[in-house]
Parts: sequence; C-alpha cells; structure tokens
Amino acid sequence: MDQTDKCLCHDHNKYPEKSWLKFLILRVIFETPTYGYNIIQKIEEMSYGRHKIKSGTMYTTLRRMEKENLIISSWKQNKSGPNKREYHATKQGKEYLKNYLEIIIERKKMIDRMAEFYYEHFGGKYS
Repeated sequence: MDQTDKCLCHDHNKYPEKSWLKFLILRVIFETPTYGYNIIQKIEEMSYGRHKIKSGTMYTTLRRMEKENLIISSWKQNKSGPNKREYHATKQGKEYLKNYLEIIIERKKMIDRMAEFYYEHFGGKYS
C-alpha cells in the first residue's frame, strides 16, 4: 500500500456526512419536487459519481428530514406503475439550504487558497 492509500481524509467511496446529504437532498428538490429514487440519481449526477446513496439510507434520511420539518411529502399517482411519494422543501428546508449555501460561499475563499497552496507546493494535479 502506498502513501495515498493510507490517507483517510479523502475517500471517494464513502457516504457523505448527514448534514451534507440533507443539503444535497434539499438542493435537488428545491427546483423540482421529486421522489426518492430520482433524488439518488440526481445526487450521483451532481457529485460526478462520488456519492452513491443506498436507497435505505436515502429513505431513512428523508423520513428524518420530514420529522425535522425540512421537507414534506405527498403521494402522486403513477399511471405506469406504483404510486410514488414526492418530496418538497418546506420554508424551514429552504432556509436550511440558503444557510448551507452561504457557508459554502464563505468557505470557498479558504478552499481556493488551499488549492493554490497545493499547486504551488506539490505541483500536482487533483486526481
């Protein structure tokens, strides 16, 4: 095992932390309310395949978010298959999303400086 294999700080195969997953879910359903499986697909697409969420994790998180009043759901009839539960962001969920985005924007400057440091001192490219 080489040194990069020993680094535990960046594992592309790990699940996102809970707050990050909630943020991603809210980001997806903010624009278009949708159902759980579609949220999984959109998160994988948004993360360029880095976050592959298992359906059990997704539905547990969605239930938790409903209890926290971040989202609400309603059943939608589906003519070509079983009915689907569609998820919508609540006012509180939209506020959570807004606050999370503000934190990301604030931290972006610091992250950009870290990237500059990386390129300057290690001369490599991100792999």
